[in-house]
Amino acid sequence: MQHLRLAERILLRKFGSDYYAYNAKSDTLYELDNEAFYFLLSCDGSEREADREILDFLISEGILEVNSEKKENVYVEQSEPSLRHFLISVTHSCNLKCQHCYILQNTSHIDETTFKKAIDEFYSIGGLKLLISGGEPLLHPKIFTLLEHARRYPFRIVLMTNGYLLNDDRIDKITELVDEVQISLDGFEGHRTLRNAGWEKPIDVIKSLSGSVDVSVATMVTKYNINEFERMSRVLESLNVYRWSIDVPVTEKDMLPPPDSIKEVLQNYGFGKRSYPSIQGYACGTHYCEMDPEGNIVKCGFFEEPCGNIRDGLIKCWENLKRTYIWRLDELECSCQYVDECRGGCRYRALMYCGDILGCDPVMCNIYGVKQCCQ
Repeated sequence: MQHLRLAERILLRKFGSDYYAYNAKSDTLYELDNEAFYFLLSCDGSEREADREILDFLISEGILEVNSEKKENVYVEQSEPSLRHFLISVTHSCNLKCQHCYILQNTSHIDETTFKKAIDEFYSIGGLKLLISGGEPLLHPKIFTLLEHARRYPFRIVLMTNGYLLNDDRIDKITELVDEVQISLDGFEGHRTLRNAGWEKPIDVIKSLSGSVDVSVATMVTKYNINEFERMSRVLESLNVYRWSIDVPVTEKDMLPPPDSIKEVLQNYGFGKRSYPSIQGYACGTHYCEMDPEGNIVKCGFFEEPCGNIRDGLIKCWENLKRTYIWRLDELECSCQYVDECRGGCRYRALMYCGDILGCDPVMCNIYGVKQCCQ
């Protein structure tokens, strides 16, 4: 018998009929059976008996701690598809003008009241991961005030930045307020061409952040960097990057390399956990939405038509979004044997490249070597 307590920042959730424990520090989601869930819920600092091997695992994973100080545990329920990951664009202003960017830059910044309402409601419905983006979020005049408010909650916080505005003072503050910093890096000379800015600064920022906070890297495949991925792989692994996410921009096709080159990159490079996996049987975005600086809620930044405004309440907006922009796989035109694995790919790419939001994503079709439904 030991005094066992649920560790800090372990979030207990019931999504649909399934039970979970989420470690916000390590970004790890554990699916639990009924018995395990209610055992963790009961670990409030009281004496509890458990199998030694299981207990050692729970402690080693940072889910439980030996502590006799009492703490009441709670959990949140949400129907599926559930909103677990929420991106807030705090500004549409940016210090770069990247060729592939889809955001119409302006000087709008989110106000504190709108941000706080969104944050408060996201946590109350069971949110797990908050992403702060832009534009360039560090251009918001009160970015640290916003981050301080978000840090009142135990969910995971990710700051998405191009890195050029980070200096030593800002890095010190950020590492106290967020769990992860995602840096955009699109190769070396390819990065310089795409963003009209040198790659050296983002690399220096990654080095400065490493060891103090999880650092992830986001890369877009373009014709400018198609021959730089092997070098990038070596460099990022040497810098102990937490996750390397690679995607294909939805942009003018003349910026993209040949399909076979894209396939080779996506099959051979990148590492770490998938950021926003969808629930079985559904297409992309079953746990994710975004909010712009005016409080409009959209499926993702590509979709301009809002499903409501945060003034209406986040849960109402999410329910509207589910009815309009979350599709079951059997609703898609995709019918190949790999659809359960690729989940239909990106719906916006399907719309842009095939002209049908329910059609095939040609990038994913090429990866799996199947004929596109729009051909």
